Amino acid sequence: MRPLAIAAVLLAVVAVLLIVRAVRGRRSAVAAVQTEAVGRRDIAQTVEATGTVQPIEVTEIRSKASGQIVRMPVQIGSAVKTGDMLAQVDPLNVRNTYDEAAASLKAAQASVAVTKAQRDRADQLFSKGFMTADQHESAVLAFANAQSQLVNARSNLSNAKQALDDATVRAPYDGTIIEQDVTKGQVIASATMSASGGTLLLKMADLNRVQLQALVGETDIGNVRPGMTASVTVDAFPNRPFQGTVIKIEPQAVVQQSVTMFPVLVSIANENGLLLPGMNGEITISIAERSNVIAVPVDAVRSMRELPTVAAAVGLDPDSLRARVQRLAAARAAARAASVRDSSGPAGRPGPGGGPAMAGGGWPGAHAGFGRDSARARGGWPGGRPGFGRDSMMARGGRFGNWRGAAGRAGGAGGSGAGAAGGGTGGPRGSQAQVVLVQGANGLEPRLVRLGVSDFDYAEVLDGLKEGEQVALLSVAEVQAKRQSDQQQLKQRMGSGMPGVGATGGGRPGGGGGGGGR
Repeated sequence: MRPLAIAAVLLAVVAVLLIVRAVRGRRSAVAAVQTEAVGRRDIAQTVEATGTVQPIEVTEIRSKASGQIVRMPVQIGSAVKTGDMLAQVDPLNVRNTYDEAAASLKAAQASVAVTKAQRDRADQLFSKGFMTADQHESAVLAFANAQSQLVNARSNLSNAKQALDDATVRAPYDGTIIEQDVTKGQVIASATMSASGGTLLLKMADLNRVQLQALVGETDIGNVRPGMTASVTVDAFPNRPFQGTVIKIEPQAVVQQSVTMFPVLVSIANENGLLLPGMNGEITISIAERSNVIAVPVDAVRSMRELPTVAAAVGLDPDSLRARVQRLAAARAAARAASVRDSSGPAGRPGPGGGPAMAGGGWPGAHAGFGRDSARARGGWPGGRPGFGRDSMMARGGRFGNWRGAAGRAGGAGGSGAGAAGGGTGGPRGSQAQVVLVQGANGLEPRLVRLGVSDFDYAEVLDGLKEGEQVALLSVAEVQAKRQSDQQQLKQRMGSGMPGVGATGGGRPGGGGGGGGR
């Protein structure tokens, strides 16, 4: 009996030690959670995209004259003024034609003068009866023919002069040569006489104003409007932003790697000529701005779906935490329902999300936030901002893969299950109820909050939090909890014995290890 008693005591001591260790581990996990005070900040919601700089208008220069180019004083990069010579086509033939037309005009002018004098004399003689009617009519007809020849000579001279001028290709406006397709000595075809449209000589553009064409995802394009201001940063000048304006949203979508995007054109002033066609750059379009508003770190926000992970990270019971959040959601829904009943008129109608919490997202125009399913939920913060969770890379074509994990873990209220924390009405369109953990007198307490504009670091708090309250930052704790969970699972797998490897007391059937049976 004595050995059994000793064994029982030892087992009791081991059990007590394990319990104490677990409690200490949980307390240490809770103590390891960092917190940050809720404060006031300026928040700007933006849309970001990449694109290339290009001229607003590119002009193709062709010659109306055909022949050999005998002079070309410009090259790629040359800045030209209106009327400057760009190319000179051999003018020999057109100059001869002009000289002939000028001589014909002089002859026609002389013929008109002579026939006019003859007609005047014929009028006098015919009036006195010294000339027959046939003779008088012949004089009048000769004068009319001379006038016709004069008009024809003037027209020929004008055409010849135009042909002579066309032999000299001049700049239509102030700009810069951006492409040169021919050189001196090359024979070119006329743009007006050739069926192919003539030979392309040069391309020029006004680089004082350029534009950047960027592809914006369809989850963001609904927030972009012509006239919005944009900040442009190019790789060549990373520390010098350029100011631009959205001038056009092209209606035809572009699909790349199963991601639908729309081209957006942003006009940029380029008086200094620093921006050149083909430069790569990024645009940041300002969608909404909030000044001096209560803001919560995005790292502190989670969705209902992520509560089990959050509970494991901070040492709370998942079922207890979920139950507390559900009670908060039910209380909020009841309070809002009571306020709807007490109100009157059109303003008192319940909104689309009124009533108890639902799994589909309870707030008007609920959007996906920053959770794991943000790509499928399509959207994000108010106005349809895209998510930055694990799957959001596909939704954004990998655009924001380098955002820090704090933004990637904040849960979105638009995903399934997120609306359990929602169930609200009457808030601004796109507002969402989500969960944060607030440091209270008895430890971390869940709190439902509604969020507004977000810049992916901080989110505007519409209600649910007060300035100065400490909220838990969960990313580091979640990573540590996940690592510990993985290590524990690995230890369990290794301790149970692998196939073909004997355990301490005996191998698995057919394992061939250990001292046990087969």
